[in-house]
Amino acid sequence: MDLRHPEIDISFFSDTPEPVMSSVKWLIRLLLVFFLSHFSFSADTITLDHFIHDNNDEAIVSAGNIFALGFFSPGSSTNRYVGIWYYQIPVKTPVWVANRDNPINDTSGILRIDARGNLALFQGNQTLPLWSTNISIAGPVNSFAQILDSGNLVLLQNDTGKAILWQSFGHPTNTWLSHMKIGFNLRTGVNQSYTSWKSPDDPGVGNYTFRMNSGMSPQMVLYKGSFPVWRSGTWTGIMWSGIPEMEQTLLFNHYFNDTDGELSFTSDTVNASLITRYVTNETGVTQRILWNTASQSWIISYRAPNEPCDFYGHCGPNGC
Repeated sequence: MDLRHPEIDISFFSDTPEPVMSSVKWLIRLLLVFFLSHFSFSADTITLDHFIHDNNDEAIVSAGNIFALGFFSPGSSTNRYVGIWYYQIPVKTPVWVANRDNPINDTSGILRIDARGNLALFQGNQTLPLWSTNISIAGPVNSFAQILDSGNLVLLQNDTGKAILWQSFGHPTNTWLSHMKIGFNLRTGVNQSYTSWKSPDDPGVGNYTFRMNSGMSPQMVLYKGSFPVWRSGTWTGIMWSGIPEMEQTLLFNHYFNDTDGELSFTSDTVNASLITRYVTNETGVTQRILWNTASQSWIISYRAPNEPCDFYGHCGPNGC
């Protein structure tokens, strides 16, 4: 590869004294090495040679400039967390948090691929991570992390197959994005659920959980601790019986999967340009929120529970 810049006329240096010329050549070589070592990576990946450091305000951005992964402080907190947010929306809106229960109290955080091939978060010079993907990877370390336009953070094997070793869509926090699932992997026993933040300033695991119950008639249920607060009703084939609004909107596609290996529900938008998220928040409400481009703000399109009889058991045996 020819690294000479086409607009630089090296004849400019032809009359330069030899010692000065040597210094100039040395400086140019040094700058080229710096440039190549720092910019020969994709802007959406973290590799063994490229990490992100909080005190440099660094982040990686998905290929279509949809989502970013980096460090942030929620609300009025000064604690630092690694999270994913919408890149082009002016209101920073985290949709996933890595170290939600292990904040960093300064800007010394480093997110990198560790010696075992995991994506890991370190504070300062500490050798033990505050958070890690924490999976077993066979063979030599040859992995990298990538933020996708879907909002999914994936850890990939760096080979021709690019096998997914770990993904944030399998470890949600309080936000459900298009193509994410709620439900059971019947082979592993994993119940993928969504848990509220403690407060707008603290993304730690809160009191409310949104998950699917198994059985003869699966339902999505919102819990406070171990107590049910709201339920979706059963699946009718096109919608959840307790969410009649699903039949009235043409904005979303819905998919219910009941097979030998999986019991799950997912959805996406009919129009890919529609920005939406489903959030289980700290007030005990689960809601679908849409981005309004005209007002440059989030608007709530659906929430539950919304009325007194939406609450589990509130209206007696004939209620929810």
